[in-house]
Amino acid sequence: MSYYNSTILKTAAKVSFLHISWLVALIGIPIVFFRDGLDLVEKSLLFSGLLFFFWFVYLLFCIAFHRLSMRNEHNRFGYLAKDDLEKGKEVGTHLEGW
Repeated sequence: MSYYNSTILKTAAKVSFLHISWLVALIGIPIVFFRDGLDLVEKSLLFSGLLFFFWFVYLLFCIAFHRLSMRNEHNRFGYLAKDDLEKGKEVGTHLEGW
């Protein structure tokens, strides 16, 4: 049984990107900006690369831990009762409370 369709994954990707981008921006912008020896293009590429990397890892962890939580029957029935947008938000914010 598949718990995730394309709508759920797209919504989870958007929500998880918003949640991780503020953290990466808060930490990454000062580090990249004050790093000597790099011009503006290299700094922006470094920031974009780090943002994409941390977002992708965060999304994979959200999906993996959400998948593990589906072993519980109560969690599974609660998840399946929601519509696709709510499911995507749940998947994308699964690690938020940790």
